[in-house]
Amino acid sequence: MHHSVPALRGLAPIIGLTAIALLAYAPSALALWNFWDSYSFLGGQGPLIVALSAWLIVRSRSQIEATSTRPSAWGCVALFVCGAASVIFWRSAIEELHMLLLPLLLFFAVLAACGRGVARIVAFPIGYLYFAEPTWRVLIGPLQALTTRAVVLMSPLTGTPMVPSGTLLRLPHGVTFEVTPLCSGVNFLVVGLAVAALIGELQRASLRRRAALLGVMALLMVLSNWLRVLLIVLAGYASGMRLLVTRGHVLFGWVLFALVMLGFSVWAARRAPIVRPEAVPQRDTGATEAVRLAGLGTATAILVLMPLLARTAAEVLHADGSLALHLPAAPAGWQGPLASSDTRWKPEFVGAHSEWHAAYRDDDGAIVELLAIGYPTQEQDRELVNEGNSLLGNGDLTAVGDATIVRGAQPHFEYLASDATTRSFVIWSVYDIGGRRFVTPLFSQLWYGLRSLGRAPYSVQFAYRTVCEPSCAGARARLARFEHNVAGAITITRAPAAAAAPGSPSV
Repeated sequence: MHHSVPALRGLAPIIGLTAIALLAYAPSALALWNFWDSYSFLGGQGPLIVALSAWLIVRSRSQIEATSTRPSAWGCVALFVCGAASVIFWRSAIEELHMLLLPLLLFFAVLAACGRGVARIVAFPIGYLYFAEPTWRVLIGPLQALTTRAVVLMSPLTGTPMVPSGTLLRLPHGVTFEVTPLCSGVNFLVVGLAVAALIGELQRASLRRRAALLGVMALLMVLSNWLRVLLIVLAGYASGMRLLVTRGHVLFGWVLFALVMLGFSVWAARRAPIVRPEAVPQRDTGATEAVRLAGLGTATAILVLMPLLARTAAEVLHADGSLALHLPAAPAGWQGPLASSDTRWKPEFVGAHSEWHAAYRDDDGAIVELLAIGYPTQEQDRELVNEGNSLLGNGDLTAVGDATIVRGAQPHFEYLASDATTRSFVIWSVYDIGGRRFVTPLFSQLWYGLRSLGRAPYSVQFAYRTVCEPSCAGARARLARFEHNVAGAITITRAPAAAAAPGSPSV
């Protein structure tokens, strides 16, 4: 019993720093929990990953207690930089990036307070948390496309040829299956890699063996997922869409996953190196108690400092009021500003925001419609860049071409769209963050995050639309003239809440 008390005491700094980090960076911790809860398809294993990570740390408590504690100055620097980046991503409302930094913050906090020896011991358990991060979503699209292609290539071997059409599989007799994101198998891949990584750690395997375990597991997960999708499609086709398609396909997937896991575990155990008990080193007092406490206090202060400053600045420098859009009088060759007569362009943006519609007519009678969406300040679920936002909206506009970047004096995103009357349009769009314009959404949000460490700038997305007459090339030339003659003179100012009502441009 007398050995367990010092061992548990050695875990106290790690437990304390973890609790402080979760409180200081609560937006990241809450966002991660919400991901696990609402996106169980990919994040359902999150709580189990956290539990395994904690168990791995507790399992190493004797090593941690016996390792000398020497606070690291470089750890403090890295913790400060990581904290600043996390706050910027938080203020930018880029959830995935500030969630991604949470395990790194924990590691640098341990490094700063306890030194390299302890940090080396907890590196794997903390890194293991990345199997619970949402970043794996980037693989859904590529794996979905790869699964579709693989199933099509394997289908002639089954006597049921399939023809791909995007993510659809067309079979004989007019039967169609869709390869959905659930069919990508990314959830099986992530869980499988987590199992392989855990086996490698428990075996204290070399880096080469760990890489082999991960590589074999990745290959098995991808191949078994292709087999899973192929069998589901064939079973559904043969049974008249009754077997495995409408129900049971998820359970079937996990049963197949369990069988693959069983085979992998047997193979990994038979080829495992002999694991010898790791010798616990003699206790090295390292730094004095005063130095250790100073290191712990410094790491704690840095953990708390950046979020505290960001929240304080956000309260003190909060930008109240609404935005006012000031449209210039029409220069030579143009008429306007005019009221926009087309009410079918209905963009969708999350959160409370301002929305303005106006139009200008050139001397040839062609109309350029102006749309502006503005936020006095941005925050999560009240931002320009959000999965719930749609510039084309829920009206009758339909995208007919991919967005491309138009180079020139002022780059824009270009969208090609059509409406219910089959007219084709060219739409140019650009982000304005406090007077600085961006085409790339990520860059606009990062700039907002940096600027909002002081007084938060306004955020507006501009879009200019004109019909493809006499052609889309002519429409692009018209938009270029509009950008040069009119759009560059549009200004945004802050106004008291009652001064500028959303949807009413100030001319």
